[in-house]
Amino acid sequence: MDDYFQFTILVVSVVVAYTLLYFVVHPLAKWIVAKTPNKFDDLLVNKGVITRGLMFVPLMFFVNAFPQVLAKESFIYEVCEHVGNILFTVVSFLLASAVLDVIENLNERNARMKVRPLHGIFQAVKLVIFCVATILVASQVVNKSPVIILSALGAMATVLLLVFRDSILGLVAGIQINISDLLRKGDWIEIERHHADGSVIDITLTSVKVRNWDNTVSVIPAYDLITNSFRNWRWMQESGGRRIKRSLYIDQQSIRFLTDDEIETLMKIDILRPYLEQKINEIGKSSGVTENDTITRLNGRHLTNIGTFRAFCTAYLRSRNTIAQDMTLMTRQLAPTPTGLPLEIYAFANTVKWEDYENVQSDIFDFLIAALPEFGLSLYEYANRVP
Repeated sequence: MDDYFQFTILVVSVVVAYTLLYFVVHPLAKWIVAKTPNKFDDLLVNKGVITRGLMFVPLMFFVNAFPQVLAKESFIYEVCEHVGNILFTVVSFLLASAVLDVIENLNERNARMKVRPLHGIFQAVKLVIFCVATILVASQVVNKSPVIILSALGAMATVLLLVFRDSILGLVAGIQINISDLLRKGDWIEIERHHADGSVIDITLTSVKVRNWDNTVSVIPAYDLITNSFRNWRWMQESGGRRIKRSLYIDQQSIRFLTDDEIETLMKIDILRPYLEQKINEIGKSSGVTENDTITRLNGRHLTNIGTFRAFCTAYLRSRNTIAQDMTLMTRQLAPTPTGLPLEIYAFANTVKWEDYENVQSDIFDFLIAALPEFGLSLYEYANRVP
């Protein structure tokens, strides 16, 4: 009876110690932490590191004290031994999980590392620790060696693979994504088969969350990004320039040679004058045609309104400070189509912001469309077609 009486006193002492730690020491520690300018100790409190660390004090007191008051051959001694080991394993897992949360939070505060998709890696480490803790707890409950538990789990490997298929594939995919730097939080990605087009907001162990531009959220399996292709616009954003690639469909019936009078009028355009002077020197004074010219005009070289307009488009792009001059810039003519002759503007805006980019692109085409009639050109329109 003396052993049981002393054991009762021990249990009460452990409960009292834990109560004092939780309701006195812990609030005092939080108050002290709140007064310090250092933010790291605030993180330790918020993530539960201090709370779970204090749990070791009464636990270690109990584990080291009960062998002193109970006989080893007693049933309660055996129960206390197993309970102590289980509690030690559980508290260790909780503390390790809290420490990982602190490390992950510090990683997100780092400007260089916060964009790396490490959230899934931390989840994988927690999963591994949880599996180890579960095996240790199970071995204490059934009073068998952890090796025997692992052997039994080996027989259940097929079932486990089915249950944790997404987690295993996600873990492997997460490691590949991180090592290859394929994806980061904040990247703009486009995956047509999932109808996803937007910014990555979270990368977990099994999935990637994308906030689409219509504010919907697409959840995509992480392994799907490895086994299939997707488009990442990050490098475009890092380059500082976004491509403009759009065509004006010219009515082919409006394409013709320029007259001398028209050339003289177009010479008044400052950005176009160097081109016209070069062509006149190259072709000669007969660069234009007169109204009385007949089929004989084809015996020489003459300026056309479409070629001159193409040169004007390039010169206009060169004159704009919203266009990246160190990147590809040209105006090219594509193959004729049933809906007109495509005159493609190929250049890069010197901004990657969506709204600014659309404004730059719209300003360019507003101006060029308005300038078409000055060259005797018109856009193809179905309404003008004769049935």
